[in-house]
Amino acid sequence: MIRVELRVVTMVVEPQVVITKDNVTIKVDAVVYFMVKDPVKAVLQVADTSSNHSDALTTLRSVLDNRTSTSSFSSGIRSTNA
Repeated sequence: MIRVELRVVTMVVEPQVVITKDNVTIKVDAVVYFMVKDPVKAVLQVADTSSNHSDALTTLRSVLDNRTSTSSFSSGIRSTNA
């Protein structure tokens, strides 16, 4: 039997230096929350959960690359990849 964590799990993303759309360099950090919704698929179809970290970094950078510095500071950024 394999035990699967069904509670919300947090992952801290280390600070990243990102250049915004208007060429301003900012340093951002993030916290990623994720939860297993289907334990059977989590065991049978997920080979490596460490890829969540690289996906989080890629998403953080791509979201901020497309924003100006003003819009990045004026509102919180929430991104979900389903």
